[in-house]
Amino acid sequence: MDVRGERARRRAPLLCGGYAVGILLLQVLSIQAASIQFTKEPKSQDALHGRSAMLRCEVSDPVDISYSWLHNGQPLENSERRFQEGSNLKFTAVDRLLDAGNFECVAQNRVTGDMLHSTNASFNIKWLESGGVTLKEPASEGEIESSAPVTLRCHIDGHPRPTCQWFKDGVKLTEKSHQINNKERTLTIKSASPDDDGLYYCCAKNAAGHVCSNSNFTLNIIDKSFPRPVVTPEDQVVLKNEEAMFHCQFTAVPAPTLEWYHENELMVNKSRVVLLPNGTLLITQVKPRNTGTYKCVGRGLRGSHVTLEASLLIAEIEEMVPRMSNVFEADTLQRVACRPPRGRPEPEVWWERGGQRVPTEGRVYQDGLDLVFSPTQEGDSGTYTCVAENKAGRKTQEVTFTVATAPVWVAKPQDSHLEEGKPGYLHCYAQANPEPEVTWFRNNMMITPEDSRYKLFHNGTLRINNVEVYDGLVYGCETKTVGGRLSGQAKVTVLEKLKFTPTPQPSQCLELDKEITIQCSAKGRETPTIRWTQADGRELQPHVEQRNGQLHFTKVTRSDAGNYTCIASNSLQGEIRALVTLTVAVFISPRPNISLDPNCDFYPTDKPVHPHDIDGDRAPYKMIQTIGLSVGAAVAYIIVVLGLMFYCKKRRNAKRLQKGQDGEEPEMECLNGGAVQQNGHTTAEIQEEVALTNMGTMATTEKRHSHVNNDKLHFSRANLQTITTLGKGEFGEVLLSKAKGIEESQEETVVLVKSLQSRDEQLQLNFRREAEMFGKLSHPNVVRLLGLCREAEPHYMILEYYDLGDLKQFLRISKNKDDKVKSQPISTKTKVSICAQVAHGMEHLSNHRFVHKDLAARNCLINSQRRVKVSSLSLSKDVYNSEYYHYRQAWIPLRWLPAESVFEDDFSTKSDVWAFGMLMWEVFSYGEMPYTKLNDDEVLEGLQTGKLKLPIPEGCPSRIYKLMVRCWALSLKERPSFTDIVHALGELPSDSKV
Repeated sequence: MDVRGERARRRAPLLCGGYAVGILLLQVLSIQAASIQFTKEPKSQDALHGRSAMLRCEVSDPVDISYSWLHNGQPLENSERRFQEGSNLKFTAVDRLLDAGNFECVAQNRVTGDMLHSTNASFNIKWLESGGVTLKEPASEGEIESSAPVTLRCHIDGHPRPTCQWFKDGVKLTEKSHQINNKERTLTIKSASPDDDGLYYCCAKNAAGHVCSNSNFTLNIIDKSFPRPVVTPEDQVVLKNEEAMFHCQFTAVPAPTLEWYHENELMVNKSRVVLLPNGTLLITQVKPRNTGTYKCVGRGLRGSHVTLEASLLIAEIEEMVPRMSNVFEADTLQRVACRPPRGRPEPEVWWERGGQRVPTEGRVYQDGLDLVFSPTQEGDSGTYTCVAENKAGRKTQEVTFTVATAPVWVAKPQDSHLEEGKPGYLHCYAQANPEPEVTWFRNNMMITPEDSRYKLFHNGTLRINNVEVYDGLVYGCETKTVGGRLSGQAKVTVLEKLKFTPTPQPSQCLELDKEITIQCSAKGRETPTIRWTQADGRELQPHVEQRNGQLHFTKVTRSDAGNYTCIASNSLQGEIRALVTLTVAVFISPRPNISLDPNCDFYPTDKPVHPHDIDGDRAPYKMIQTIGLSVGAAVAYIIVVLGLMFYCKKRRNAKRLQKGQDGEEPEMECLNGGAVQQNGHTTAEIQEEVALTNMGTMATTEKRHSHVNNDKLHFSRANLQTITTLGKGEFGEVLLSKAKGIEESQEETVVLVKSLQSRDEQLQLNFRREAEMFGKLSHPNVVRLLGLCREAEPHYMILEYYDLGDLKQFLRISKNKDDKVKSQPISTKTKVSICAQVAHGMEHLSNHRFVHKDLAARNCLINSQRRVKVSSLSLSKDVYNSEYYHYRQAWIPLRWLPAESVFEDDFSTKSDVWAFGMLMWEVFSYGEMPYTKLNDDEVLEGLQTGKLKLPIPEGCPSRIYKLMVRCWALSLKERPSFTDIVHALGELPSDSKV
């Protein structure tokens, strides 16, 4: 015992030490196990087959933790359908077979190697799978007998078990009439009869959805007493007057009866309708009334009657569309469809070339109704025929195909020297298939066929009908087909003819004792020498000098009257002459009696003539007779004048009644002619006298004031240097010139010069009115009148000019697709600013009661800072001739005018508002001409009917277009004022997205 005790005492420390080590190991293991803890473990869940799902897995401290998944204890591999997303396992489409079993998440510390497994999770996958309907009992369809049970089974399966419904011919069956076993998904007919014949199918649903059987069962109970079809009639399509035969036969025991119906009317034997004993129906000559639906009805001893239907139609085929043509590029895949005509029966369609059918394979083949070129070749050009044929006949459609080739130069544009005043020709001739389309450009602006200055020939030649100096530009030509294009340029140098610029007026008047200069200038290929001579060969008087072509009179005398010749000459072109007849006018005091002569303006007499000095010895009767005739003529004249005034007043009042409700004040003056109203009374502006007299009765205070203003604006034409001719207007040539010292701040100023070269009194009056209007107006958006040249003819009106020229050309260039000539793009903000500036200018014009009458982009000027001014270039004779229309002996801007201006000659601020709407449309359509698809007669007709409408330009804000439409209101009252327009444009947002 002592020995044992001793041993026990020796073991005790060892046992205590082992126990302590075990406790320590357990603590270490528990600490390690506790180092990985799941905060989210995968949980079992419901899922639908084919739908997405997610198993989640997270630990408390994810640092240095990697995740993996096990499926049924095996490592899971990622696929497109099932993959690890972070720590989770994502299913894009759960599969009831592939995803059955348990899933386990494994988290492992990459540093310590510690690993922790989650609890198992699985899917309760709900699914539903379609199947067919089969015969369960009896074993085969051949064993089905009348009055015997028949059982059908539905093979739709799913989880959870789906509920099943049965249908016969689309009608739901109930358990009252049939035995339905939902567990076995069967349908039992206890005693089948022919009445049970039909199409049977089943539908089932559960939590996964709803499906119907994908194959159905047709039950056909054979009962010999029921009529059954043996021969079924077929639809017939026959020609008119052709025979038609329908076969129909039934079988039953006893034999069934057979009846025929046409459109539900019982048929019997007739002259053209025969009912044969075997049930066949024969129609010997089919007429349109015989067409329709025919029914063959079989009746047996038992069961329902059986009806079979067939239709009878007369064959027909429609015409095909006319000949067509197509142009293709070479080496491209092309498909051309043939649209077959409607017909009965449906026509057969094929393609032919040269009478031979196009094959169904190869490079050129027929695919269905399409003709396919794979690819096109130049040899494919030609005529192909689409043929459609049925029993009624054959119809064809010819289609011509052209495989386009690139143009090849025959005559390329060449630099040319053209003579001024004569026709000039530029050639642009290229060969291609098809014949190429040729377009000409003048200074990068397209030349249109409507431009009367040019003639475009079919072969590409351009004729300049009458070469002018300003035609000396670069002309471009583009010739193109679908297969390619060529372009060329030609620089035109104008051989300027020897001519006066301008031609001196043939009759001019000089004021006695005044210093006067007569102008004569000329141009030519060489600078001409200009000299003056007297027509009768006499030498010029000592006080008459020649200064650079000018004939200068230091002091006009009576002897200076007569004929003078201005001679311009150079070494290349010889000489030209202009005869000028000078008349000397004098001031006479007291006022002379003036006698008029058709060939001269007036003749002043040297001293007054008194009646008592003439025939003083004649009887007083002669004087009484003269006075009586004078008084009678005066009374008659007064009556005529009063009658005209009364008539005009009635017309004016009628128009005012029409417009008076707008609260408008009557217009004061028209830019291009019209009555002047001052202080409410209509007066005629006094024409300027050709010779200056002291006829005091006509010299009103206003007249004197006008002369004072003209004196201030007087500018010597000797300080004008012509740069070029911009074009021609109704008054005469419009020039671009340099004026020395016309502006105090500049040595030279580029100005616009309008010349008065017409002798027409109305045009002369309009010219003076225009000058007076621009002289009175002072606004940043209206051009200023800078000066007048009236000391000799032609008279000049000098106006401001902007460096970019007229607004229409600026808009056209901005639209040009050629990057070499295109200016900076115009933003919507800039377009709105342009319209607003014109509106401000027109508001100022209307506030001073002026009417423009020709407001358009072509009559506004713009500079490089996009500043705009209202002007009046009116280049109606050449540059913008296509934008004017000759109507009632006048050229009018038809496309910019409302109906009342065209048909009633009624111009007002409201007609200017209409034109402003057109100008806004021009700005937003980059200078396109309004109603470009209509000719002038169609536009005139549209104005009469009030049906003209312009589409909204591309990129135009809706608020701007609505403002345009308001400007085009047919009623004057509904059009806004320019003040309204200024406010409307000012209220638009500052950005470009209006």
